[in-house]
Amino acid sequence: MMESPLAFLAGEREKNSGPVSRTLTLALFDLDGTLIDSEENHYKSDEILLARRGISFSREDKAAYVGKDIYEMVRRIRANYGLEDDVQALVDEKNALYRKVALISSRLYPPMRPLLEGLAERKLPMAVATGSNSSIASEILEVLGVRSFFTHIVSSSEVRRGKPAPDIFLEAARRMNADPESAIVFEDTKYGVEAALNAGMTCVALPAPGERTDDPLFRRVSYLVPGGPDALDTDDFFRWFDPLL
Repeated sequence: MMESPLAFLAGEREKNSGPVSRTLTLALFDLDGTLIDSEENHYKSDEILLARRGISFSREDKAAYVGKDIYEMVRRIRANYGLEDDVQALVDEKNALYRKVALISSRLYPPMRPLLEGLAERKLPMAVATGSNSSIASEILEVLGVRSFFTHIVSSSEVRRGKPAPDIFLEAARRMNADPESAIVFEDTKYGVEAALNAGMTCVALPAPGERTDDPLFRRVSYLVPGGPDALDTDDFFRWFDPLL
């Protein structure tokens, strides 16, 4: 039985509270903040959306909505700012604004390419499970040159409940004809980590710099990279991962 370590920036290793005793046969990725650095793009699109209605929206304001799927985020913004627009109309406007910004400004985190290449070499099927619009996600991944790694892109709009409910990860596994317990999930937010754990999946957490990694939720994951995706050491990851295949 293989015990699963936590990977720390300084190279220090610790053992977490539970072993990984299953065989892993597929990989599921969150998009925003995990595969791609896109939070600024989301902020800019939200800022413009609200500025059109005479409302100021700061980066501090945006922090309250990070990790939520687009419908949940729009519903909360609509309620918090007293907007009268229809939820679907706001979602469509937000998506159009985000697409315009994201297609020219999104950045693939550098360790993600060798990670994807390494998983592909190991014949692991991969999918994206995102709170963003699936067609926009596909376009962004195409522009960044990594769309071909993924057999499916599943959006939270295609399931009943968004993260932290497990629905999106369970749906991705279903579409890939895979046992959910055989999946490894890569996530950056607490909502996403909770969704992966609720789905009974192995989770790699890559919380952004400044995120409190002493949160009990992060201590339940199998592999933790406190510095976020930029800090992932893929050689170290595969040394941990290969015995689980």
